[in-house]
Amino acid sequence: MSDVGHNSEQTPAERKAVFMGHFKPIAAQLSVVQEAQAEYKRLRKLAKAEKIKLADIDFALRCAEVEDENVIVDDLKRRAEIAAWFALPVEFQSDMFGDFTREPGVDRARREGRKAGALGVGGNPYDENSENGKAWAEEWSAEQKKALEAMQSAMEKRNAELIKGQEEADGDPFEEDEAA
Repeated sequence: MSDVGHNSEQTPAERKAVFMGHFKPIAAQLSVVQEAQAEYKRLRKLAKAEKIKLADIDFALRCAEVEDENVIVDDLKRRAEIAAWFALPVEFQSDMFGDFTREPGVDRARREGRKAGALGVGGNPYDENSENGKAWAEEWSAEQKKALEAMQSAMEKRNAELIKGQEEADGDPFEEDEAA
């Protein structure tokens, strides 16, 4: 009996067929990956053009994906401590981030609701009628409202800049009428 993947007992035509059977989907997937990478780069350039630090996006992605929040908290503590060694004004305290394991449930629910609201994801993990559930929902709603208002304001400002830029490029449409 041959091992999985062992194909020395196959004819050259069979080996070629098996090879091509793997090659075709891998090549097709590579195309999908390249398109996704191009879109990823485009989105990062767009964020950079909006004056967003890409390192902050990367950090936010890490925060959104972390399973153990203490990993991030420990990193922040360590970096603050190192910055303090170089006399940077971070006012490091060894317990500045607190002990999240002793955080009151309602406070944790509020914090989790803010995070979910900022990310635009839903699904209250608590009983909606419980104190924690109500706190989570309130923070989620408040964060969604803030995000919507801030995005609307940012878009209005950007649109005003675009309109102003277009008007400057086109010139004053009434300029000819006044000269006539």
